[in-house]
Amino acid sequence: IGDMRGFDDVDESLLIEQHQRPTCDAISRHRAHTLGLARTHAHAITLSLVTIASLSVYAGVAFSSASRTATLGNSDMTVIPPAETLATDAMEKDTAGWHGVSLGGWLVMEINALPDGLLNHPMDYRPQWMFDQMGAASELDFVLDLRRQHGDAYAIATMKNHWQHYISDAEIDAAAELGVSHVRIPVGYWIMDAPVGGSSSSLEYGISPEGFVTGGLNFLRLMLEKLMARGMVAIIDVHSMPCNAACVSDGLSCQRPLAFAPDTGDLVVPPISNIERCGGGFYPTRRKPQHGERSWADVGINAIGALAEWISLLSSEATSVWALQLANEPALGPPGMYEQSVNAFYVRALAAARKHLPSLPLVLSFIPPTPAVPAFMKNLSTSKVNDGHVLLADHHFYLNWKQPVGVTMSWSKVHKSACAAASDTDGMLIYSAAGQNMIIGEWSLAINHDAPLDLDDRATRRHLAALFREQLEVFSATPSVRGAFFWTLRMGSGWDPRPTEAHPQGRQANGSSAWRSLASYPFAVWSLLEMSRIGITTPLNQSMLARVQLYSELDLHAYRLT
Repeated sequence: IGDMRGFDDVDESLLIEQHQRPTCDAISRHRAHTLGLARTHAHAITLSLVTIASLSVYAGVAFSSASRTATLGNSDMTVIPPAETLATDAMEKDTAGWHGVSLGGWLVMEINALPDGLLNHPMDYRPQWMFDQMGAASELDFVLDLRRQHGDAYAIATMKNHWQHYISDAEIDAAAELGVSHVRIPVGYWIMDAPVGGSSSSLEYGISPEGFVTGGLNFLRLMLEKLMARGMVAIIDVHSMPCNAACVSDGLSCQRPLAFAPDTGDLVVPPISNIERCGGGFYPTRRKPQHGERSWADVGINAIGALAEWISLLSSEATSVWALQLANEPALGPPGMYEQSVNAFYVRALAAARKHLPSLPLVLSFIPPTPAVPAFMKNLSTSKVNDGHVLLADHHFYLNWKQPVGVTMSWSKVHKSACAAASDTDGMLIYSAAGQNMIIGEWSLAINHDAPLDLDDRATRRHLAALFREQLEVFSATPSVRGAFFWTLRMGSGWDPRPTEAHPQGRQANGSSAWRSLASYPFAVWSLLEMSRIGITTPLNQSMLARVQLYSELDLHAYRLT
């Protein structure tokens, strides 16, 4: 078929079934056969041999005496003790082993308005993202609406319901069964705020200066204890700064990225004051400028310092923090536009974190990265304040936004793009070419700007299963990638944390669960649990371990090496 028709017309997932090979290898073999290029044969073998070598290293590390194996259900996974004193040494030995998922939507509610719920749509407006029973422009808008309609106590009860019930013990156990060893936990800067009019403790429930509900730190600690008990570890990701980006629902929906405002030239750093909302209006704040905290960047830096101090003081049953991410997708937008101010922020954030966590691995996000990022990270790594301790880049690989709006990728293009991820000159290659270690902090199965997919269709499921394996293969075969984190463990279809007389702890709509979205929900492919239920995803650690056996069985003589 391939000889007669050309690669773009071939069902690659059928090739995968026929060859019983890792997916990108099957596609590479077919492309070489179709095009008849001898050098492509040689290139495919080179990649396979490199992969064998890298996975041999992985296999040696995974079963070394320096690590311990936790048996959870039917899957074995390797977890290195998470104490900060061991983190750097373990990082140097672990070459391929972070099997991760994010707890998106939990401590930072990424929420959009319901259909036609906004008059002025921001650039990232996606109706029903990530929830379909409630809507708002952001978490802060959601809480402000609750307070206006029902009062502060009701808003506090709603958020406590969400924090307590959105990620259940059963879901954490399911993540472990799926081979997850590392959990990325997004938090907002307000998690370290004490309530206005309350004590000075961020553990107290109340209302923050900007209007968020405080006290989420209690549930973060409980989650760390649960992960510790299961032999799992956490990357705490400061996902939302005060106005992290312009017109993006990441805690707030701001007109400008105030946390990364330029501090040079004609622009003056905005002082702490009411925040301009995307689409009009303002978020009022009761926060006042004070010594050491005069700008919104200062607020973010101080939150990092406070969180780092809190991590350093955790008791032994909660010491499952494996790394701290200092920001997420800062000033998301055209590359380089805010580069100097983002870098200046990271210099200060590093100092704030290292004051309390001198050796814990720290993660820095640049979305998208520019060619100057690796040199900046190298200089930061060798600086006196960091003293050579581990700094990782956070890269996000989303095929969903690979093409402009209105341009649809065929399945063939999707698979080829996934298999070519490591050579993306605007992404992974920037880091790997410079030898900069990274994590794939977010990746998913969504394609073509969340184009609807018929999950009841066998061919669609087959393509999605292949796409899942392809991305894992590329990540694990790239030496500078330390691990990858699927976004996300669950989506919020059917979930409503608002208390009612019949359901004081919130409720999951009939016919829905963390594993099953409502029939009309458009974002099911973002849920690791739901994709596992319908057989699209395989255990993350088994996918990687299986590659050792599969690649060792490659029929190399068929290539006639001489």
